[in-house]
Amino acid sequence: MTTKIKPESKKVKLNSGINLHYLDWGNRGAPDVLLLHGLRGHAHSWDDVSLALCQDYRVLALDQRGRGESDWAPEGDYSGSAFVEDILGFSNALNLDGFTLVGHSMGGRNSLAFAGRHSEKLAKLCIVDIGPSVDPRGGQRITQELINVPETFEDFEAVVAYMAKGNRFASEAVMRRRLRYATKELSGGEIGWKYDLAIRDQRRNNTAAPSEDLWPLLSNILCPTLIIRGTETDLLPREVADRMVETIPTAQVSEVSKAGHMVFEDNPEEFIPILKSWLSAQ
Repeated sequence: MTTKIKPESKKVKLNSGINLHYLDWGNRGAPDVLLLHGLRGHAHSWDDVSLALCQDYRVLALDQRGRGESDWAPEGDYSGSAFVEDILGFSNALNLDGFTLVGHSMGGRNSLAFAGRHSEKLAKLCIVDIGPSVDPRGGQRITQELINVPETFEDFEAVVAYMAKGNRFASEAVMRRRLRYATKELSGGEIGWKYDLAIRDQRRNNTAAPSEDLWPLLSNILCPTLIIRGTETDLLPREVADRMVETIPTAQVSEVSKAGHMVFEDNPEEFIPILKSWLSAQ
């Protein structure tokens, strides 16, 4: 009988004073893989991927600032530079050197910005469905979803029913896991969002920190790089992925069918073998 592997829930306090929560899937001494979720994600977003990798790698899935069990940002600082400093501080605190960084969406932008400045710390880099430029349709969709989403729901089933309307590919089990860790019970018994609502308000008020132009940084990324996009994505056009391959010296691109922007949740059966094969390649 196979025992289900469960991660340890841990926190680390960075020199900046912020506490970051992460899931440590064990296997200390194996090659380190750090996973970064997207705008509305959390460390548990990667559970299927983490479980598939943890026999061969030490998998660390991070709750980035303002999400999951990590601290909310002081003074609402969710700038790209703040996330890069968090990644650097986290990797230094855990003595990660020569690790693989995997980032999706916002986490992918943060990974590109980190790799463009600290490529020497990375063994490999995987960017999932994001680039320095995005399809405006996808960007507008995400912003509109943040603006329109209710702040509270009567119960968890109401959250699932509302969010299922925009779900094209992910299984119900994956959707429920995503939402279970993205929500919390409020004092009155309603269900609310766990992430810092300042993130949503910055989108509503157009006060979010300006996005850095990441294109100039890409040529600094010297480690092997894999770009994965969903064939049905509305965020990462194929021409942008191809330009990334042309700009990053050792990059390649793979596609996952029957997947939109949430590639690894939409089609984990295809995403995971692609990632595992690339990770094991010399």
